[in-house]
Amino acid sequence: MTALRTAFTGYYGMRNFGDDLFGVLCTRAAQTYWRAAPRVVGPPLAAAPARSTVPRRYPTRWYGSTGLVGKASRWLSFARGIHDCDVLVMGGGSVITARESFRKPMMLSAVERGVQLAAIGVSIGPFADARDEDAVAAFLQRFRYLSVRDERSRRLAQAMGLQAITHAGCDLAALLPVLGPRTAGPASGQGAPVRIGVAPCRYREDGEYAAPSRRRWEEHLIAALADLRRMREVHVDVFSLNEHPRHGDRELARALVDRLRTEGVAAEHRPYASQDPLHTVDALAACDVVVSARLHGAIVAYLQDVPFMIIDYHPKCRDFADDIGLDASLRVTADRAGNPFSDALPALLAGERQPRVSRADYARRAPDIFQCAPWAKA
Repeated sequence: MTALRTAFTGYYGMRNFGDDLFGVLCTRAAQTYWRAAPRVVGPPLAAAPARSTVPRRYPTRWYGSTGLVGKASRWLSFARGIHDCDVLVMGGGSVITARESFRKPMMLSAVERGVQLAAIGVSIGPFADARDEDAVAAFLQRFRYLSVRDERSRRLAQAMGLQAITHAGCDLAALLPVLGPRTAGPASGQGAPVRIGVAPCRYREDGEYAAPSRRRWEEHLIAALADLRRMREVHVDVFSLNEHPRHGDRELARALVDRLRTEGVAAEHRPYASQDPLHTVDALAACDVVVSARLHGAIVAYLQDVPFMIIDYHPKCRDFADDIGLDASLRVTADRAGNPFSDALPALLAGERQPRVSRADYARRAPDIFQCAPWAKA
C-alpha cells in the first residue's frame, strides 16, 4: 500500500524551541502510528525523519523574518506542503485562534481537492467575543480529527458541536518518553553544584490575562538564588528558548545572566540551537530544578522528571498546571504575595511538592493522540 502522505504545519522554523519540538515529534509519531510518509511544512528540523518544504540551504533568518521575504517564503512553503499531501495536520501549539492568516483559505481550498484536515496537540482560543468563536467553529467543522491538549479546549470543542471529531489528548511533548528518550540527567555526586535552569519569556503584561510582572519575579528569583548560594554551590543556566530576533528572549536572557553575576551567582546563557530541539531537551534534563516562563521549558522539565516552577502569564500555562495538578506554590501568578521562590526552591531540591499526575501517567496518554486518528494503523 502507498504510505499516507502527511504534511505537518505549525510555527516550525521560527527559532522557537517548543514549536520545533512539535515538528520532530509529529513526524516520528506519524511514521510509528500512521505508517505515513511525513513532511514538515517549513525548514528542515534535526532528528525529524521527514522531508521539508524549504531547501536545507535556505537561511532560516529569511524564512522567519517579518518582512516581505519572510512572508513570501512561508506562503511558498505552505503551498508546497498542501500540493501533494493526503492529510494536512496542524501539529501542536496555540494555533486554533481567530487570527487571520493566509493558511485558512488555502486549507479550505485543499479540502475541495480531497485533502483531509486535522489538528493535534492544540489549544483552542481564547477568543475576544462570540463572533470570533463562531468563525473558528465554522472552520473546524471542515476537519476530520481534532486532538486538544487541555480540558478547557475540550469543553470549547464540545460547545462548538465538535464532539464527533474531538479527542481529549495532551501536549505533544508528552511523546518524548516514547519517541525521543534522552539519556542526560543532573550531575550526581557529593559536592556537585546545584544546577538551576531559568527560561524567561518576552510576554505582554498588559493583556486580558493577569500576568505577573517580569521585573518583579526576576528580582525575587535573583534574591532566592543568592540566598541559596550561601548554603551550597549554585550554577544557573539561563535559556532563551525563543531566538526570534523580534519576539524572542535572547536579550532578556543575557540581561538576567548579567544581573545574576552581579550578585555573585554563576550563570551562563544557553541559546536555543535553532532547528535542533532535542539538544535543548538534553540541556533542560541536566538541571536539578527549572523555573520557566516558556511553557515548553516547564513541560519538558516535567517529562524529564526535573522539578519545576512555572510563570503563569497565559491561559495555556494555567491549563497545563491544572491538568497535571501542579501545587499552587509552584505557580508564579500576578497575585502572589512575597517571594514565591524562597520556600519553593529548597522544597523542590529536597524532592517535595510533586505534581498530582505523575509524568508516567501523563505520557501514557500521548500515543492516543495519533492512535485515535482515522488514519491510525492497527
